[in-house]
Amino acid sequence: MMDHKEDVKKQKAGNIEECSEDEESITYFEESSESETELECNLWDADCKILSLPLVTCGLIGCHLMPTCENDQDLHPKKRPKLQPNLRDDLLTKASINTLQNNWKSNNSFVSQTVEIISSPFKVCIIKDLLDSTSFLNDLREKFYDEVSFRMRSLDLYEFFQSIDLKHLTDSEPIRAIYKFLKNDLMTWVSTITGYELTHISASCSLYSDSDYLLVHDDLREDRMVAFILYLTDEYGWKESDGGSLQLFSKDKNGQPCDVVRSIIPVNNQLIFFQVTNESYHQVAEVTSLNKYRLSINGWFHTKPPPVFEIPRYVPSDNSLYSNNYKQSKKVNVNLEVWVRDEYLDNMAIKQIQKHIEENSEISLKSFFIDETFKEISRTLQEDNNLTWKKVAPINRYNYEVADLTKLPFVIERLLDLFQSNQMFQLLQKYTELDLHRKKACMKFELQKWTPGSYALLTDYDWKERNELDLIIHFGCKKNSDVIGARTQYVTIEDQIQNALITIEPEENNLNIVYRDSARFTKYFSKLSKCKCFYTLICSYSEN
Repeated sequence: MMDHKEDVKKQKAGNIEECSEDEESITYFEESSESETELECNLWDADCKILSLPLVTCGLIGCHLMPTCENDQDLHPKKRPKLQPNLRDDLLTKASINTLQNNWKSNNSFVSQTVEIISSPFKVCIIKDLLDSTSFLNDLREKFYDEVSFRMRSLDLYEFFQSIDLKHLTDSEPIRAIYKFLKNDLMTWVSTITGYELTHISASCSLYSDSDYLLVHDDLREDRMVAFILYLTDEYGWKESDGGSLQLFSKDKNGQPCDVVRSIIPVNNQLIFFQVTNESYHQVAEVTSLNKYRLSINGWFHTKPPPVFEIPRYVPSDNSLYSNNYKQSKKVNVNLEVWVRDEYLDNMAIKQIQKHIEENSEISLKSFFIDETFKEISRTLQEDNNLTWKKVAPINRYNYEVADLTKLPFVIERLLDLFQSNQMFQLLQKYTELDLHRKKACMKFELQKWTPGSYALLTDYDWKERNELDLIIHFGCKKNSDVIGARTQYVTIEDQIQNALITIEPEENNLNIVYRDSARFTKYFSKLSKCKCFYTLICSYSEN
């Protein structure tokens, strides 16, 4: 198109130069036309009448240089055809529908050139080349990029960009067309295949850029019956190394998600749908490509009345932070001055710390441990092979490792003794004026190992059962700028809305003290982080 533009410009410039003496004597006017508003025209209108034309040796060449216009004067202006989404013809044949119906209802696996039904870990249908042409999707993709405002969605479970519901974006012709297609043609077709009575749709457009993700969940909510995804990846395509795959999870004997058993890479014009059940655990893996966007339309087909499923009961392990297994303070031969910097043991400093906590409910004590002591702890955590770690579960709640307390190196054992000691309980009482020296005072803790992919969600823990004093200290991350994500946040929860009150960065040797009367979670640790491993000791203290 640009080459053609330049040719026209040169030709026009040459003609005007040849006839500059005569062009001022040309007079013309343009008649109005009712049809012009319906035309996307690159031509000077054919209804331009010449009233007087002296003899000249050149012609005037004029055109609108628009991508939708033809610059050929011999062609009549035509309306630009409106592209519409249509199901691929062979998906509508009786034979095709019967095959899909029978395999779906029988829970059989099925594979053809363009269709696959997965029966395990739960039923999923994959349709390649859903629409009969990708031209419409190309136009739709550009509309989403150019005209739609995406909101940043960031909670404990996810981080990505999302549009509002498509039903509110129907001023745009392609978006109106795809929404109509989804709620009529596609919902009817899916209902025919599955045998489910589907009543209405909710749909939006999601955009994942680098480090965005959606962690393990089952989609169970209200009257959702079928979840679907229609991918709008561009001409650059998508590779497994780009991340962003839809990952399906198996379940353990307790009905909790455990392992990824299938990853489905985004492909343009590919539809995925599955029934929403207590088995439909899935996630969108982190996007690791730095120059691609994972764009899709996703949502649910709903039903009335809502389906009912039994939710598997979760019981936290005995030594978990989310259990009720508290420990009393204990007598330990420990000298705080060997561990803690003098300025944090000074009476005047203690009064200032207490005042700050009273006013703010939190404080971060920088370089809390003496340098040599801290370096020895960090070195042991990173290098001692006798220290073993085990994964916590289930992964729809948290995903990190904890130290095996039955076999600890001496330095780490002494570290944990320090935080359980009478001396530490007394120091914290001075810092906070909480009654932590009473007999009923208790604590629980975890020594955690964090690697890319780790997280700790809000879960169904009863955060309101008791207010507690949290201590959090990190080892192994010299600069928090080397970590993407992995921030610990304290939030209020009101009607599914999380309002961040306090955010703690994973910066080493800072003792973070928070009086918690709200919920706590730690964000997903991105695989794009420079730091590849750090350690966290988190303790929760209670007056009773």
